Amino acid sequence: MLEVVGAPPGLLDDAVDACRAMWSPDPAVAGAAFGRLQAIGTAAVTDGTGDGVAAGLRAALPDLDDAQVGYLVFGLVFGGQLTTDAALGYVVAHALDSGLAGRTADELDALVTEVLRVHPPAPYSLWRFARTALDLAGRALPAGAPVLVDIRGIDARPTQGHPLTFGHGPHFCAGAHLARLELRTMLEVLRDDFPDARPTVPATGLVEVHPGGSGGPRLAGLRVHLRPAR
Repeated sequence: MLEVVGAPPGLLDDAVDACRAMWSPDPAVAGAAFGRLQAIGTAAVTDGTGDGVAAGLRAALPDLDDAQVGYLVFGLVFGGQLTTDAALGYVVAHALDSGLAGRTADELDALVTEVLRVHPPAPYSLWRFARTALDLAGRALPAGAPVLVDIRGIDARPTQGHPLTFGHGPHFCAGAHLARLELRTMLEVLRDDFPDARPTVPATGLVEVHPGGSGGPRLAGLRVHLRPAR
């Protein structure tokens, strides 16, 4: 992600450390990690390589200052790590549960899409506001009332049309294509390098943890046999 946005290469170790710290149970440690990633986003604008997304945003948004453009870059770095990291366990678990051998790129894409529909990594990140007063499932909402969409709950309904994993409409996630590509590529590497990999327990028996906030649950652990036992 740092290469994509054009951040200074010397910030890689700090970015990796901050990404790990985001999952700390200590709010002070997690909060400081977000601040470090935002500083990296700003550094990509002010001291970056000049040929990444940060430079393109800087040129396209002359009315914003460096910190504001850096915040947009931070969103890409943060989102590209936090949500993909949370989705990774579910994607691997379900892929190995059903078997990876012989799966084509299109089949892997379909698997990733389906797992993300059932296990969206940020189910409480889609805020909307009522444009007019309305009745929503028996509750009267005044104009301007905030509405937090339960993405996981909605996408679990078999009648749901467009999956809301990455939002919908004008606010569709800018990193959606990158996230799907990252997850599919990871499955391709796993398929090619470890064709006999199998989970130690079925995907339905895995334990979730719920860190809270806008992010959803993630797997507490995933034990895998990479090769057949001898």
